Amino acid sequence: MTDLSAPQQAIAGIHRIELPLPFELEKINLYVIALDRGYLLIDCGMDTPRSLAALEAGLREIGIGWRDLRIVLLTHMHPDHIGLSHRLRELSGAEFLMHEAEAEHLDSLEDEGRRLPYLHVAYTRGGVPADFLSRMDEAFAFLRQSLHTVAPDHLLKGGERIPSAIGPLTVLSTPGHSPGHVCLYAEDSKSLFSGDHILNEITPNIAWHPGHDALGDYLASLERIGELDIDRIFPAHGEPFTGHRNWIRETTAHHGERCGQIVAAIAAGARTAHEMVARLWTRRLDPIHHHFAVFEVLAHLEYMRRRGRVDAMEREGVMEWRVTTTVI
Repeated sequence: MTDLSAPQQAIAGIHRIELPLPFELEKINLYVIALDRGYLLIDCGMDTPRSLAALEAGLREIGIGWRDLRIVLLTHMHPDHIGLSHRLRELSGAEFLMHEAEAEHLDSLEDEGRRLPYLHVAYTRGGVPADFLSRMDEAFAFLRQSLHTVAPDHLLKGGERIPSAIGPLTVLSTPGHSPGHVCLYAEDSKSLFSGDHILNEITPNIAWHPGHDALGDYLASLERIGELDIDRIFPAHGEPFTGHRNWIRETTAHHGERCGQIVAAIAAGARTAHEMVARLWTRRLDPIHHHFAVFEVLAHLEYMRRRGRVDAMEREGVMEWRVTTTVI
């Protein structure tokens, strides 16, 4: 656990607690912010005994107990961010906050297996072979164990302000990584608690979502964040860092390059998202990363389709893509 109220951090009232994750990212950062009375916790971690023990130890090191947590804000509904929500509700009695679009997204999960209702539709649209389907589905079984119903006490829209010891915290609606992702902005200390919207050293996965332009939403959200005066970003994964405008420029360029790579893959003969994954990622992907790659390619295709760069024809549920312009 790193205390960000230490002198070298220059921001009193903020604490970071690192919880373990049972996959490649290894850790998630939770942030504890002092309120006028009690504390705010940002995100919850995975539903594992190790995570719960690490959170309890982190709170103890700060000098607070479960009942000192008054508000829990969930940046989005992914399992590493909401897994312990049911345990924290029991232990703390805190009020839970989540964006209304994210709560709706979480509620849309199928009760049996906690799957996205459009999961296999996406696999079919992407042209994923049948032998891949079961492997990808099985790979996510342990993650789905942390997808619990949350039932937030307050649904957010964006723009809400939470009084705190470091000044007002403004809820920012930042869809893209998920439909109702939110960040918290502390204007007085020029701090952004970015969830998975902005990460240190990596870019968040932007996944296809039916009826949404996920990549378009994400880039628009980044543009709005770029207008803010920010000295320090506190991400959900990786170390706190500075230079948000440079990060936004590089990430926007990255997605432009990815679109160009997809156009080139189509021009070279790839027709389905599954075929494009094989051209874009030279290494063999495990089932979980193949899932993320298919959904990412579908999100970029949808972004370009809405802007007239590509279009598709459906054959037995599979989307076969073609380039409509040579502009890259």
